[in-house]
Amino acid sequence: MRQLEKRFIRSGKVKDIYDVGDGKLLFVYTDRLSSHDVMLADKIPHKGQVLCRLSAYCFENCKAHGVETHMIEALGTNEMLAKKLFLIPVEVIGRNYLYGSYWKRYQRGEIQLPEGTEPVLAARLTEPVVEFTTKFETKDKPLTEQEILFREWVGTREIDQIKKITLELNELMLKDAEKAGFILADFKLEFGIDENGKIILADEAETPDTCRFWDASQYQPNKVQDSFDKQIVRDYLEKMKGWDKNQPTPGTKLAKPILPEEIIRKTSQRYVEAYERLTSKEF
Repeated sequence: MRQLEKRFIRSGKVKDIYDVGDGKLLFVYTDRLSSHDVMLADKIPHKGQVLCRLSAYCFENCKAHGVETHMIEALGTNEMLAKKLFLIPVEVIGRNYLYGSYWKRYQRGEIQLPEGTEPVLAARLTEPVVEFTTKFETKDKPLTEQEILFREWVGTREIDQIKKITLELNELMLKDAEKAGFILADFKLEFGIDENGKIILADEAETPDTCRFWDASQYQPNKVQDSFDKQIVRDYLEKMKGWDKNQPTPGTKLAKPILPEEIIRKTSQRYVEAYERLTSKEF
């Protein structure tokens, strides 16, 4: 892999980002892990490689279907050269099933389901739903299109483009999931704007960190589903004494590891299995 002159910009929950000049960024995908909006000190082996290689796989698929992304090329196993964009400070959520926060909001009477959707946990929505949340707050909060327009982050035309691309990518990922024996319950995306004002898919996509994948052979509506992501970690933490009632403040970075080796090993295996099933390639 060629060496690049780079200047550190920032570290996110998972990625380190560098400016390499000429309007390009270097994304370094790490093995870092967060849960319940808390950064853990524990690392998950191979996680960064899986996120980078799955994102590259998805972005290549996008390119083949006319969806423009920020990827220029993948470098090595956990680095990606990308176009520098103005990052829109909004996360876009695509939903195919009634689950997670969407299910909780439905129970509280805050949302209406697409017509004809069975109102039970993990039910398939009769049509995909696209929503928006904040990005740079410690805990993400739902955003309406009107709030996005009021904050002047983007205009109506850009919102329509983002929704169109999200639904197009949803169709591509649904096909991959079906071939892999997965159900794509929901997912999140990020977008940026290039120097010409064009909306571009950014960050990462079709990874266990951004998608909720279920094993199709185990799926049953009206019950909690087992996800192919860091759900093993979430479940362990929620059973830890005191975590559910007195967990660290959102945004906290823990100084010491807290996960047993078995939890780390199983989580790593799950990420690798997701990669192999989605790409049909050996890790």
